[in-house]
Amino acid sequence: MSDKPRKKRQQPFTAVWEFRVKPGKQRAFEKAYGPQGDWVQLFRTSPGYLGTELIRDRDLRLRYVTLDHWSSRQAYLRFKKEHRQAYQDLDAECEALTTREKRIGEFDRWQSKENNSRYAAPEVRIRPATAADIAGMIALERDSQSAAHWPEPAYGRIFSSDSATRIVLVVEDQDAALRGFAVARVVGEEDEIENIVVDRKRWKQGLGTRLLERIVERSRSRNASRLFLEVRESNPAARALYEKCGFVLSGRRRAYYTSPSEDAVLYARKL
Repeated sequence: MSDKPRKKRQQPFTAVWEFRVKPGKQRAFEKAYGPQGDWVQLFRTSPGYLGTELIRDRDLRLRYVTLDHWSSRQAYLRFKKEHRQAYQDLDAECEALTTREKRIGEFDRWQSKENNSRYAAPEVRIRPATAADIAGMIALERDSQSAAHWPEPAYGRIFSSDSATRIVLVVEDQDAALRGFAVARVVGEEDEIENIVVDRKRWKQGLGTRLLERIVERSRSRNASRLFLEVRESNPAARALYEKCGFVLSGRRRAYYTSPSEDAVLYARKL
C-alpha cells in the first residue's frame, strides 16, 4: 500500500468583488465587467475559467458585485501568475470607472456526496457543429420539452451548402458526449437564434449562458447589428437566461405556438 498522501480533490471556486461605480460611468463599467466585457475576454485565455456574473444592487444603483467562476482555486492562481501584467494593465484602465472596489472573498463551492454530481462545474468545450453531431442534437432536442421541435430532415438541411447560412455550436464534455447545442440563422445584418438546448442533467451549470455568449461572439465577429429570438411566454427559465445575457423584450406574436396555443414573446439584443 502506498504511503503517499491522497491528493486533495479540486473544487469549483468563485472570486467575489464589490464595486462602487462613479456617477455617469455605469454603462462603461457594465461593458468592461459584464459577460462579454474586457475582463471576461482576458479570463477566457485560461482553460480553467467557467464564467462571470455581474450583479447590481436594486437599492444602491451604483453598487455592483461580480462573481468570477473557476474550475478550481489552483486554476485561478495559475491564471493570475501567467497573465500578471495583462491583469495589472486592465485593472489600471478600469480604475477611472469606480470610487471603490473591495474583494469580498474567495469561495469554494460546497459539495457533498449527495449534491456533488448536481453542482460540480463541468469541464466542457464549445465547438462548431458538424453533420456527425445530428444524432446527438436530435436526442437532446427530443428530451427537452421546451426546445423547438424540428423534423429530422431539418437538421440535415442545417449543414447543406444550399441552405441559409447558420451558426451552429455544440457543447461537449470530457468524454466527447454532447450536452447542448445552439442554432442561429444569419438574416442579412441580423442573426436569429432558432434553437438552444441543454441536457436536462446539466441544467443550472451555466451551459446555456456559455452557448449564448459564444453565439454573441460569432455574430459580432461577422459585424451583425442585432440578435433576436422568440420564446413561449410560459417558459420562465429560458426568459431568465435571455434577460441575464442582455436580451430585452421587443414584441409579441399572438397565438404563435400550438399544442398548446400560446403567445410568443420576442427578445432582441443590440451587438
